[in-house]
Amino acid sequence: MAPPYNKNFKSKNPYINRKESKSIEIKKSLVHRARLRKQYFKELKEQGEEVPEKQETSDRNRDRSQYQPKLDYKERAEIAKKRKEEARKERELKRQESIKISEKKKIERERKKDQLSKKTRSGQPLMGPRIANLLDKIKNDQ
Repeated sequence: MAPPYNKNFKSKNPYINRKESKSIEIKKSLVHRARLRKQYFKELKEQGEEVPEKQETSDRNRDRSQYQPKLDYKERAEIAKKRKEEARKERELKRQESIKISEKKKIERERKKDQLSKKTRSGQPLMGPRIANLLDKIKNDQ
């Protein structure tokens, strides 16, 4: 059985209790930065220079009139419904387009099949359509 957990115990393995060690590391860095900032402002005062005022960039302190009011449930639902409808229409258009393309390809395959299956009176295949087919393939490759 493992010994009871002691917070003061410092493990040699840095991966044990990683969450706590990370929070301790963050706290140390915050304290360090605060101490440096305090020393910097103290030095500025001693030298007789102006201490820059704290700039407020947080969203809470800005004028709230700049922001749009939040939408209520019905408006959000209406917007979501419109988006879904547009997506559905777009999918339907793509599906119909792919059906048209497949129909065209099917008709083209049937036409080529009919041309290539033509035979002479003696039962030999016609060479004209076969050569034309080969020429078309060469043109499409280039």
